[in-house]
Amino acid sequence: MNKAIFLMDDRKMKMDVVDMPKCGSNEVIIKMEYCGVCGSDVHNYQHGEPNFPDMYPFILGHECAGTITQTGESVTNLKPGDKVAVEPGITCGKCEWCKSGKYNLCPSVKFLSAPMYQGALRSYIAHPADLCFKLPDHISTMEGALIEPLAVGLNAAVKSGIRVGETAVVLGAGCIGLVTLLSLKAMGISDVTVVDLHTIRLEKAKELGATRVINASEVNVTEEIKKLTSGRGMDFVFETAGSKVTASQTVYLAKRGGTVMMIGNVVGETPLNFQLMVDKEIRIESTFRYRNIYPVAIALLSSGGIDIKSIITKVYNFEDVQEAFEDCINNAQSIVKAVIKIAE
Repeated sequence: MNKAIFLMDDRKMKMDVVDMPKCGSNEVIIKMEYCGVCGSDVHNYQHGEPNFPDMYPFILGHECAGTITQTGESVTNLKPGDKVAVEPGITCGKCEWCKSGKYNLCPSVKFLSAPMYQGALRSYIAHPADLCFKLPDHISTMEGALIEPLAVGLNAAVKSGIRVGETAVVLGAGCIGLVTLLSLKAMGISDVTVVDLHTIRLEKAKELGATRVINASEVNVTEEIKKLTSGRGMDFVFETAGSKVTASQTVYLAKRGGTVMMIGNVVGETPLNFQLMVDKEIRIESTFRYRNIYPVAIALLSSGGIDIKSIITKVYNFEDVQEAFEDCINNAQSIVKAVIKIAE
């Protein structure tokens, strides 16, 4: 039986039964076991999507992993019983971005849980085998589901070009901020400052290896960074909060010749001091999702370089999906990562 959780309207969900997926020649059928709750899913749950007012009923979820139950006739690298982490974006493979290797920028991508492409909160899905990455025996599918958010932070850290011995400040201690922190630490970056407004999240950042934390509700962050660096600024600034305030702040925190990496989704136009950016010759980079990073993330988990379970706040049963989403809204300060257990 293929059970699915449908979003029927803003903050209204219902479990129903859908048809079992059919397996294409280059696809696999996956028994879904765990799915993380992403901020974008929470946004769609709470507000819908203005560009797709007719999206209901809709299935959310894209941070997922499970066990293969069937493989298509052309699939040779996977078999039933394999545990896999799912990369959720199905790209066209034909556009200039796909052909140049920047497939994460494909304008025709079909991304799980991005309207109008149904998500992973169901018992079984069909997915291209090339986007399913086998997990080592000692890595659980619960950990595998968190490869997706880890990929965002890891891709940003790698793309930034940061090197051992350089300093970093991460703005935001939510899920993406914390996986960026974990990625930087795994890459050997020993001096990482994390900034947030909430004590609970900052305590978590310290637990995960932040060198120091700054509570932006209590002090002037720019002045604190100046004090810490004797007025020099940080080598790298990673914006993960998705806030106009922190996005505008980045050029004040970076050193002369430093780098700003934009990761968070900042809605609307954001004021930026371009003259200061020019005076300091700051390099501004951005990253959208990830590309070619799942194998690296899995290798880090396998070797113990990153303990991804450490970001999980609570695991919810499949029938309690709506409770999980409500908790993510009502207890946003304390819930870093909610995970749905779809099946054993």
